[in-house]
Amino acid sequence: MNSIVEKQEKRIQSLQSNAFELANFYFVFQGVILTAISRAPTSSITCYDRRRRLLLALSSFAAAVNLFALFTIARMYTNTLSQQHQNRLDLHDALTKLNRLRNPSQSQSQHVHTPPSDSGNSLVLSKDGFKDAKIYFVFAVCIILFLGFAGVTIAGCWVIPCSRMVDCRRLSEMQEHCINLCEGSKCIRVCSRY
Repeated sequence: MNSIVEKQEKRIQSLQSNAFELANFYFVFQGVILTAISRAPTSSITCYDRRRRLLLALSSFAAAVNLFALFTIARMYTNTLSQQHQNRLDLHDALTKLNRLRNPSQSQSQHVHTPPSDSGNSLVLSKDGFKDAKIYFVFAVCIILFLGFAGVTIAGCWVIPCSRMVDCRRLSEMQEHCINLCEGSKCIRVCSRY
């Protein structure tokens, strides 16, 4: 029974590292998309360009796939954690009964608790509803933060190209108040207002 608990602990650690790795890849991917949009020349991606819609669709698809994968990993994590807790309870009960069978005189005179060796982890001996609620609360907060980041990146894919187009319109309207100072191939535009 103790080996099952240890295997479940390794599985929990593996699921945690998979979730962090997945989230890191997602953040890097979305960062690359936002960098490509924000650093693209004004003329390359415009407000009505198909490439903007492609980047928006790519960002949305990545968000949906990663959200589904993160939700699946989190569900497996909470199930494994719950099973591990139940196995620890069963192990403690079995060791207590075994101890009572070995020493019947001691078990009648005093309560002897023999917690199993659990590599330094403290053993919780009852089902803790608060702990379960805390796990689900942290899970919900992570999903909400993930959705918020996805919303920001999707909105960025939609807004950034259009915001640059508005700036260019303002500049073209103000050209009548500007002069160009050129020396060879280098030019500076000086405007009376911006």
